[in-house]
Amino acid sequence: MTTLIITVDDERTESLKKILKDIPYIKNIAVKNGDEVATESTQLDKIKAILNASKGKGLFQDIDDPAEWQRNIRKEWDRDF
Repeated sequence: MTTLIITVDDERTESLKKILKDIPYIKNIAVKNGDEVATESTQLDKIKAILNASKGKGLFQDIDDPAEWQRNIRKEWDRDF
């Protein structure tokens, strides 16, 4: 694995971070302001964290027929407001 160090003007930092987060092979983004280093998670890391946090909570265990449940959800989308 290779680490790249990039110096960016402060007003461009957020736009560059958004671009880098969308690249799937970027594993980690660390931002250093002076002596402070803040590490940001990639989108994949955030999804993994959410999945790990939901394990063992018994989500959706009250759904007997997943296909019927999905049909009912879709019917809600087709409603006229």
